[in-house]
Amino acid sequence: MEEKIEGSYLFKHWISTMLIAPFLSDLFFYINPVDNKIGGLINGYFIVLIMSFILSLPTYIIYAAVFYHFKKKQFSAIFSKKILIAISATGVFITFMLSFPGGYLHTALAYMLVSLVTGIFFNIKQFQ
Repeated sequence: MEEKIEGSYLFKHWISTMLIAPFLSDLFFYINPVDNKIGGLINGYFIVLIMSFILSLPTYIIYAAVFYHFKKKQFSAIFSKKILIAISATGVFITFMLSFPGGYLHTALAYMLVSLVTGIFFNIKQFQ
């Protein structure tokens, strides 16, 4: 029997993406320092977290709506994770392209990669 989804996955995935991605983005800068549009997110980490929270709200609202629909319909954990991770990564990409049309692709990729990894890493447990 496949597992059903539970609420803590939603928050773990969202929060961990916002907390970890700035570090990966800065790591990309050190790997390729020629790209002057990335780097320095750790220097303003608190501001970056606030901006990440604000900019992620539209994606989070869609993500949460789909999440609770899947929870209500009792979709399988594997199917739910795949769709939720896809929504998260797509939302990150769209948000970055609309908010920063001049670049920041490395930062968008960092957020997308962290979203993918954390989405896979966290378990969706059965409802109690």
